[in-house]
Amino acid sequence: MGKPFISVVIIAYNRREFIRDAVKSAIDSTISEDGYELIVVKNFRDEYVDSVVKKLGGKNIFADFASIGAKVVLGVKAASGDVIPFLEDDDMYIPRRLKDIRNEFECEPSLIYYHNNVLVINELGKPRYDELVEKTNIHEKVIASTYEDKVDAFMNHGWNLGLRLSSMAVRRSFLMRWVDVIKLFPDLVDVLIFMLALVDKGVVLHDPRRSTYYRISGMSASSVRAMMDPMTRFTRASKNATRHALARHMLVTLANHIGFSKHVKYDEATVIGGIYGGLGRWLVIRAVIDLIGCKSVTCIGSIMLGLIYMVSPWLSKRLVYLYYVRAFGIWGLKS
Repeated sequence: MGKPFISVVIIAYNRREFIRDAVKSAIDSTISEDGYELIVVKNFRDEYVDSVVKKLGGKNIFADFASIGAKVVLGVKAASGDVIPFLEDDDMYIPRRLKDIRNEFECEPSLIYYHNNVLVINELGKPRYDELVEKTNIHEKVIASTYEDKVDAFMNHGWNLGLRLSSMAVRRSFLMRWVDVIKLFPDLVDVLIFMLALVDKGVVLHDPRRSTYYRISGMSASSVRAMMDPMTRFTRASKNATRHALARHMLVTLANHIGFSKHVKYDEATVIGGIYGGLGRWLVIRAVIDLIGCKSVTCIGSIMLGLIYMVSPWLSKRLVYLYYVRAFGIWGLKS
């Protein structure tokens, strides 16, 4: 088989529930098999996935770490295609997506970043309405070539043009210029790649068509609101917020280095407030009641932060902010 035009990079960590659906959605694409390759980066074996990828001449990469940025870089470096669409393990492609991506990148040689809208599905793959996600779908075509045009697009639509890896496709040559930065980010890699496309040379395009199935379920790392058990929801939200706090500070620091700091600010109230927003103080009290059965550092840390939040929400936000700013140096970027 000759060099494919597209390299689909699928990333997974620990979750096995939907990985087969993700891979099947890629191979059910309306383009021929010689037009793309599959690269799967995960930390477990799956007989179906591994055999299918091997049969198609793709690559299975074992990566036993949680960092999204590091997994993305592994996939990008292994890719041989000119264009890289990403796919997270619990999402899926609509069959025409790869064909749409190929057409857009072939028609515009300067295109470096492509983004599309999503259709939300549940655990069973059935469509569902989600107000928060729907607000991020941009229902108009957006195309920006110059830096000024990109800034205007960002000011009009914000980070909505850079949400969800499974909605993205990028020119490999563009991403290779930034792999040493991307590999440092444990989270917010979708937003990071969008910001890099804004400051790099090349065209940025948003396609208003819904070409990706975005799954919301209790097993999704980011879909805290889908979890029925309030205590589980509380603990997961705490872990997500601390990881986001670190990545957000890294993003702000990088923006300062590349001259985009005017548009990127660190808002710890948004990051940390999300732990408790909509959950209520009752959860903090519940956490204290359950202290006897709390054995993990994460659980104890969540309870301590929750108690501080009850006394002073501002202080709890500042503590998390200051802690992760001090720890920031280990990632190789300095404030």
